[in-house]
Amino acid sequence: SGRDTEQIFKLVDQVKAKLREIPGTKLIDDDWGARAKKMRIDIDQTRARLAGVTSRDVAVSLQSFLSGIETTEFREGDKLIPVTIRSVAAGRDDLGRIEGINVYARASGAAVPLKQIADVVLEWEPARVHRFNRFRTVTVESALEPGYTAEDINSVLAPWLAEESASWGFGYLWELGGEHEASGRSQRAIGAKLPIAALIILLLLVGQFNSLRKPLIILITIPLGLIGVVAGLLLAHSYFGFITLLGVVALSGVVINNAIVLIDRIRIEIEELGRSPAQAVVEAAIRRIRPILLTTATTVLGLIPLWIGGGSMFQPMAITIIFGLLFATVLTLVLVPVLYSLFFRVDFREYAAPLVGDKNPDSPTRS
Repeated sequence: SGRDTEQIFKLVDQVKAKLREIPGTKLIDDDWGARAKKMRIDIDQTRARLAGVTSRDVAVSLQSFLSGIETTEFREGDKLIPVTIRSVAAGRDDLGRIEGINVYARASGAAVPLKQIADVVLEWEPARVHRFNRFRTVTVESALEPGYTAEDINSVLAPWLAEESASWGFGYLWELGGEHEASGRSQRAIGAKLPIAALIILLLLVGQFNSLRKPLIILITIPLGLIGVVAGLLLAHSYFGFITLLGVVALSGVVINNAIVLIDRIRIEIEELGRSPAQAVVEAAIRRIRPILLTTATTVLGLIPLWIGGGSMFQPMAITIIFGLLFATVLTLVLVPVLYSLFFRVDFREYAAPLVGDKNPDSPTRS
């Protein structure tokens, strides 16, 4: 962005040259397009006054020759058809013909050749002019080769732009757009609504369990699931973007669901089956291990095709859910019982596991 068009395009050419050097870019272009042909009429006011011609006379004559001028209207029934006078199409595109047209002087009624009072100059100017924040702005665009992402290109281009822009002078600015801008805008929109969603989830959990400690156990496991997400992205050489953020949100829902199932099973073991807290924690983890593992296995297997063939859009989300869910399953089966025991001060010192082969879990025989 800047004020002088010529200076802007000098900088644009530098950016395009840098983009061509970065692996993974193709079809580099800008949004102003090819330059359009323009004819500029420089009127010599001294010669025009001597010939009795004004600038308005020149403008009217050129309009009549190029665009046409409406002289009257022809009535046909209830329709009015305008009658326009202008030259033929072949003459309007011929620079020599334009220089040879006669300018009608209204004051004297004489016709004066245009080349006698003015110079016709052929120029090239931008076909479109885009502005951003009132500055003339050129958007340099690039497509990507397969296997490359916008973040790969921006990681090379942004430091180079930051260094080069120091010598651009006052009034010339740059910003990253495209996927980087769209992703940032989407993440800000989600970030603004995420605290409200978290508060609603907390209120629902508190209302369901009628407790603050149990929802706290569930919420603690959610951030720890990001360990699996980071490990998965690093192992798969992927990146964290907007789609990845959606995968994290979906993963949080699965983690909350598994934790709720396990904690509710502990409640059932204590309140309905009359087990001690220590025995209830162990029994709940044993009884819930198969459903949780099956749910995890079916979800992971179902997302593998999306990981392999989802492309740059859905592949990060699939990786996020797969690795995050594998790690979160361990958290659910191990960390949730541990946190429950700590928060509710469950004492395991007097707990003894059933004997091997003991089919009755309520049997008093222990080893």
